[in-house]
Amino acid sequence: IRVLNLSIWTFICRIMHIGLKKVVVGRVEAALGVNWGTNSINPMPPGYLVKMLQQNNITKVKLFDADYHVVSSMAGTGIEVMVAAPNDMLYNLATDPNAAPDWVKENVTQFLFNGGVNIRWVAVGNEPFLSSYEGIYVNTTFPAFQNIQNALIQAGHSEVRAIIPFNADIMTDAPLPSQTTFKPEFLTQVMQVLNVLNSTGAPFSVNLYPFISKYQNPEFPLDFAFFDGSASPVHDGSIVYENSFDASYDSLVSALSAAGFPNMPIVIGEIGWPTDGNAYATIPNAEKFNQEFINHVQTGLGTPLRPNMPFEAYLFSLIDEDIKSILPGPFERHWGLLYFDGVVKYPLDLSAGTNAPSTTLTGVQYPPYMSHQYCVLNPNVDLTNLTENVAYACSRSDCTPLYTGSSCAFLDAVDNASYAFNSYFQFQNQNPAACDFQGLGEVTTQDPSQGTCRFILGLIAETPPSGARSRYVLNLSTTLTIFVLLSILLIFT
Repeated sequence: IRVLNLSIWTFICRIMHIGLKKVVVGRVEAALGVNWGTNSINPMPPGYLVKMLQQNNITKVKLFDADYHVVSSMAGTGIEVMVAAPNDMLYNLATDPNAAPDWVKENVTQFLFNGGVNIRWVAVGNEPFLSSYEGIYVNTTFPAFQNIQNALIQAGHSEVRAIIPFNADIMTDAPLPSQTTFKPEFLTQVMQVLNVLNSTGAPFSVNLYPFISKYQNPEFPLDFAFFDGSASPVHDGSIVYENSFDASYDSLVSALSAAGFPNMPIVIGEIGWPTDGNAYATIPNAEKFNQEFINHVQTGLGTPLRPNMPFEAYLFSLIDEDIKSILPGPFERHWGLLYFDGVVKYPLDLSAGTNAPSTTLTGVQYPPYMSHQYCVLNPNVDLTNLTENVAYACSRSDCTPLYTGSSCAFLDAVDNASYAFNSYFQFQNQNPAACDFQGLGEVTTQDPSQGTCRFILGLIAETPPSGARSRYVLNLSTTLTIFVLLSILLIFT
């Protein structure tokens, strides 16, 4: 990979009429994408997941950063990508006049060559007004957002637009969707954002989680989270809401209308259902919710306040993340359609709601597993220090499937310890010393999984390609074309 001087690149593009890749900018269409997070001890190598996305005809991906190796893995695929500047960058992007132009150059411009990455959106922060952040990002979010949008325009990327994925708690907790507005304490900042979005034609992005509603409020009717009718509908004038999603979506429509933007398009930045870490986070519930949501999106029926108006949505998420923070709850590591190793959790018809033939989700082919070995408790030794060793293992790995109501909660004390030991062993890349535990552990090649409890087998740690990141990465065909052109120029000079 060569680093090409910008002036030379511009000169060659003008001669060859190549230019940077353009994407048609228009209204938001009915489309389904996935969120791709990488908070794992040994993340699945990007190439494996990109191939999986292509095999399943998943054409939209939302990221939580702009990791070079993840973004570059989608070059030449046509997959629409949303890159992101995380919350910890907001202050610098808001206050340093060079930060946003440098960020855009590094994380957008260098990928927008002919045959490069189809970057469509830049997410500035993620749920920055979330109540648990206690306002630390409120005053830096809009300046950072505005600076990124200006930097995109200055760089000539009119096809790429900035957005902010907000959480639903940006809105008031009104009893009815029609009464919902944006919270007064955020209204000044939200209005600034809305004016910019309106000027660029970008949508308002919101993350909606019916599961969280159930998790936080046990009295929340479970059937209202799904899409096949509810015994506890919400009556709002002449409108009857029979599912939480339509009610939440129309609450945002009402808030936008009250703010003076009744026709602003909406993108659902995150929505999904976890499969572990809570009694309601089960595979049957996740399959039911996600399949019904896919049907709901792809039929294009819209919602009561926006009937027959399609929208774009991103399922959360593509794959489990085994070191993601569990402060919101142990389920946070289990939102994936795939386990951390790329194995499909449950069948999904990705073409449901369309006229296309039924297509069932397929997983990653040939995941790069480590050796087929596990660490388990040796029950024939002195177990005096067992509790301390289990606690040590769980504090340095992922034991969320052992929580009450989770997939491994039924294990007895011996198997519970084995799960903890094995999780730590795999997190330590199967280092033999990581299965000692003061003589309590032993390595076995027999899979200890049982019932719903899946003992993990770790993935080989990927070493990213060496070498400096080039500012402008050229695909092979473009490189060869430029080489031929320069050769011709040299011949005739």
